[in-house]
Amino acid sequence: MGHVFSLFSEHTIKTRLQLWISAIILVLAFSIIVPFYFIEKSNRLDEARVQLKQVIALQNLSIERWNQEKLDAIKRFALSDNAKFHRIGDLQREFQDYAKVNSEFYSITFVEPDGNIRTDTTSIYVGDRLYYKLGKEKQSYVSGIVMSRENGNPVITFSSPVLGDQGEFKGIVLGVVTLEMLNKLIARLSFGDTGEVYVLDAEGNIVTASNRSENDTNTQRATSEIYHRAVTNSTDYSAYIGFCGENVYGQYQWSPTKNWLVVGEITQGEIFRKLNALSITIIVISLIALLLSVAAAVMIASKIERPIRYLLRATKIIQKGNYDYQINVDKIRTAPVELRQLVATFNLMSDRLKSNISLLEHSAWMDQLTDVHNRRYMMLEGNKQLHMCIISGQTCSVLMMDIDHFKKINDTYGHLVGDGVLHHVASILKRYAGNDAIVARYGGEEFILLLLRKDAQESAALAEELRNILIDEPFIKESLAVKITTSIGVAEYSPTLEYGTMVLEDMVSRADHALYRAKSGGRNRVVVDTKRLYDEEDHV
Repeated sequence: MGHVFSLFSEHTIKTRLQLWISAIILVLAFSIIVPFYFIEKSNRLDEARVQLKQVIALQNLSIERWNQEKLDAIKRFALSDNAKFHRIGDLQREFQDYAKVNSEFYSITFVEPDGNIRTDTTSIYVGDRLYYKLGKEKQSYVSGIVMSRENGNPVITFSSPVLGDQGEFKGIVLGVVTLEMLNKLIARLSFGDTGEVYVLDAEGNIVTASNRSENDTNTQRATSEIYHRAVTNSTDYSAYIGFCGENVYGQYQWSPTKNWLVVGEITQGEIFRKLNALSITIIVISLIALLLSVAAAVMIASKIERPIRYLLRATKIIQKGNYDYQINVDKIRTAPVELRQLVATFNLMSDRLKSNISLLEHSAWMDQLTDVHNRRYMMLEGNKQLHMCIISGQTCSVLMMDIDHFKKINDTYGHLVGDGVLHHVASILKRYAGNDAIVARYGGEEFILLLLRKDAQESAALAEELRNILIDEPFIKESLAVKITTSIGVAEYSPTLEYGTMVLEDMVSRADHALYRAKSGGRNRVVVDTKRLYDEEDHV
């Protein structure tokens, strides 16, 4: 611990540079890798989710279209005269002719009104089947997985009622499709290396999957989390153990009739495989950069440590106010040329720094033409003083003043006279505004006055006084006398902001609106903003 403490308490540039570069590289690597990993993880999950949705939507559409095609074929048979008038022999020949061009039906049969399917040798009772009960209610039906009573294999049935001319029930046309046909439909929809699509019936039996062979007609009960989410309409998109026994992300979609559930799954490993590889690459690159940076820091620090120490000492001296301090260049003759140039530049800058700082401080806050504060000073320093008054419970006001017809003055007498008018107005404002006022040129021929500890009534009185003084004291240059009138808008502090996000911004905006009303009302007048008055009336 003592060695670690002495290492971190070391004050040399060399050691600190090494530590700082190491820390910066590690922080940068961490700040890049962690957000990158989680952002990319989210992006990969979103991409996988979108892909799964597209796949299952396409598959669901294919299954629905396939179901509809089969059901439409059965409906056409149910509407034929042979079915309607019980010409069973002719109807069977229709079935046989259709089977020659469409082999997807395992069988198409006619169910008698009493619920029996009769052949030359056997009779099978199906009156307890759901499709028979719905048929008697004049409804067509597509089943989920049911077990055939003929051979015990899982099948899907398509049924449509046969109705007489008066709408009476006369039997059912029943089509049977084995799972082999559905396997063919879905087998081509695997995606990626591990992406799979599954079709489940409403009871949770896996009807088919994109990884099945066409001849696999076995069904299995679904035990995956995705089925339970589908049953409860859950929006949980977290990983779970899929049908393949691995961690997967999945999406589901019910068919419109709720007979089918289409599920798409892709393994977690495949989604994040490239991301993990990229993250490892970034970590390796970051470690290499760290080692190279530390080595470079050792080499560079030994060359720049002494000149930087002199520069640091010099900046501290200048910070104390000795702006013309000079570094002795004879002490850094062996330093790199860039650092010697830096020291020479520092000495040159220190020669001019003192006068420049004074000039800059003055220029930053003052308007050069009128020798009053500028807009920047008002919005920064004025805003601070305004807040101090508000905190102490004192009200303040803002005057926005505009010289009337100033453009005409410029056009008539020239810009030099216009500049003289601006300076003349500014000097009068400074002279008569009082000690609790901040006077600034807002821009062009506009001036702004922040009146501390004055309400709207007092401020309006001062505004009238200033307006009259300017009338009584025209700008005079040699034999030229320029009469000056002004329009003034007054706004008092209000705790509820109507404009902007700062109190001063709100006051300036309201004073500016009052100024606009003064100019619109004929100029050479004072108009007070009424917002504060309204606020007080509402409060009362």
